[in-house]
Amino acid sequence: MSEILPFRISTHLKDVIGRDLVTNEFVAVFELVKNSFDAGATKVHIEINPDNDRLTIVDDGKGMSASDIKKKWLFVAYSAKADGTEDDETEDYRDKIRASGNYAGSKGIGRFSCDTLGTNLKLFSKSDKGKKKTSQLTVDWEKFENDSQTEFEEIKVDLDPDSELPHVETVAPLSGSGTVLEISGLRHRWDFERVQRLRSYLAKLIDPFGTTESAVVSSTLVGFTGDEGNVNGPIKNDIADVLKDKTARISVSITDDEIVSTLVDRGRLIYKISEPSTYTALAGSEVSGETYYLNRSAKQTFSTRMKVRPVEFGSIFLFLNGFRVFPIGEEFDDTFGLNRRKQQGQSRRLGTRDVLGRVDVSAPLRMFREASSRDAGLIEDAHSRELIDAILKQMILRLERYVVGVNWPDKADQERETDEGLHSDPAKLRILQIIGGLARSQDIEILKYDENIVELADAREDASRKALKDLMIIAEREGDEHLLKRIEETKSRIAELERSEQEAQQEAKRLAEERARSDARISQLVRQTEFLAASQDLDAERIQLLLHQVNIYSGHIHSGTDRALNTARNSLEMLNEVDDMEPDDLLDLAGSFRHDIRQLMDDISYIRLENDRLQSVSRFAPNIRVDLDTNEIKGDLIAFLTEYFDVMIGDENNFPKPSFDGGGLEFQCTFSPFDLAVVVDNLIDNARKARAQNISFSTRKAKSEKRIEMLVVDDGVGLDSRRLDPTRIFEKHYSATVGGTGLGLYHVSQVLNDMGGKIELDNTSEAGRADFVITISEK
Repeated sequence: MSEILPFRISTHLKDVIGRDLVTNEFVAVFELVKNSFDAGATKVHIEINPDNDRLTIVDDGKGMSASDIKKKWLFVAYSAKADGTEDDETEDYRDKIRASGNYAGSKGIGRFSCDTLGTNLKLFSKSDKGKKKTSQLTVDWEKFENDSQTEFEEIKVDLDPDSELPHVETVAPLSGSGTVLEISGLRHRWDFERVQRLRSYLAKLIDPFGTTESAVVSSTLVGFTGDEGNVNGPIKNDIADVLKDKTARISVSITDDEIVSTLVDRGRLIYKISEPSTYTALAGSEVSGETYYLNRSAKQTFSTRMKVRPVEFGSIFLFLNGFRVFPIGEEFDDTFGLNRRKQQGQSRRLGTRDVLGRVDVSAPLRMFREASSRDAGLIEDAHSRELIDAILKQMILRLERYVVGVNWPDKADQERETDEGLHSDPAKLRILQIIGGLARSQDIEILKYDENIVELADAREDASRKALKDLMIIAEREGDEHLLKRIEETKSRIAELERSEQEAQQEAKRLAEERARSDARISQLVRQTEFLAASQDLDAERIQLLLHQVNIYSGHIHSGTDRALNTARNSLEMLNEVDDMEPDDLLDLAGSFRHDIRQLMDDISYIRLENDRLQSVSRFAPNIRVDLDTNEIKGDLIAFLTEYFDVMIGDENNFPKPSFDGGGLEFQCTFSPFDLAVVVDNLIDNARKARAQNISFSTRKAKSEKRIEMLVVDDGVGLDSRRLDPTRIFEKHYSATVGGTGLGLYHVSQVLNDMGGKIELDNTSEAGRADFVITISEK
């Protein structure tokens, strides 16, 4: 027969939901302050008396009756806030900063923070209803620690329903309701430095930007006679005043239907926009925040005024219904992934060291849940993920786009705390491009913008024309005739400047062409090289070796051509028999035909490579000190490439324009100049097909001294990952360009493999780029 049994609860539960859960003494004090605010307190005072080994917290909240203490406070893990029975008859501090019904804590375990702070607790509370008697609860936490075999309910506490409020040395007696927590047997040494840290901690948790006026938290260190402003008095920051009008900032408000963003740079309104909200998981909540960008000047101002470096103070703080969600915003916290992003692009992304801000979320109870450990942030779910995404995209990345696009190109702007750098034409153009980008979006309504950006003295670049066109979209959308007139005036002024410059440019071009022709001729006459010697005598023996080498390559080409013709002939003969074949025979024919086509493509690939080598021989073999019998030379490979780019292809006017940087390195080895020419020429031709204007080859040291690496970068269209697989671009006949043969990169890879080297895509480049790393080993 079954037996109905209850759980037994060990006294060790006290540690599990107390000292083991709230391990930080500062978090413990904060938990108790949160409870005071939830009780409607407008004043909370913390008195620390090291001589008496006592920490006292006094609040003027609604207090508790003896019945409340018995039914609620002594009911482990019970929360009146969670079950909706918390008295809300009066409008208190919490009502002013949160939606009604939401409280700072709702787990019913904050009371055990007292155990984290000391071994003994005396709780005095006077209710705001009934006979207003003071109830006193006395708890000795060490009784719970004697024997974990003892059941929790066996440990008794003392409740006196008719007591008196204690005298607190540094705060006036409570005239009405309120609560006094008197904690003794302190577990930490509360000296000047620790109290300073507590105040700094509470300031960040409760009011990091000094924007709250309806509740005051203060502290006193009894017996301290120094500069009392450091540890005594109200706890508050004035960061908003420190940073106001000294840096770029963005303010964002997110509701169910709308997102409103306002960007201001050092007191100057850049834009204010509105767009529909797509964050469905945030429905029913309100999110607002302000994020500041910290340039070097702002960081210096912050450090001087706040007596702490910004990185040590924190980054983007998150507040849920008026109270800080810890540890989001702490020095080493990266909840928004900013530092991970910055590692991928140091010069174009913001990190936690570059921003400071506060985000306030007002949400229904349990929509966002804090982890019980109090220092693990929000529990991850659909709501919290969308909140983090909204903060990142709307309040950080949008500020980042402005800062990186407008402020960073002007290096001197890092040292400014005024907007003087925004008055130049380049800065106006950069701002115009940012606003123009917003104007192109059909979902964004531009409410306000900086009209001074229209006053451009010179905007002849394509980017300037496009930005002015974007601004016209705004003017036409709003029917702003005045703005349209100003834009037309700017265009007329620019057109006049262009006409004035055109004649001068034509004359300058003519003179430059003449000078270039002269310089090229002089360069050709005086150029002396180590490998390429234009004055080399072609004696009979060398001519014979040269012809021998040409015959070798032409023989290879002849053999490949014969094979290709035979394959084509066989395929044609098979096709002539199609009309008389049965269906099964046709399937066999298709297989044979596919085999012949593959063989034909292989033969053409072989012919193409041998022809490239033959062209290399014909281009400069007569003028190079090479052993034509072996096709190789021994010397400095980097010096040869320098001369090859300078002498053989450097003077060509075709695009892309090639360049080579040897990096001041030297690499002695035996190599084939003809094969190196095939590699270089094919990569240049590949860049041409990608519509590149420039292609650069730069050499760098490899990890091994017996290898070098060469980085190949062009400014072409790159790789279209939607059309091709980047992992296959070195395969034979797999083309990375429309209409290509798929042989160029394959031949480059084949030649380098024969040399003991290799070519790979540069995995450090951005996705879609066609940048390569060539490794060449010493033979």
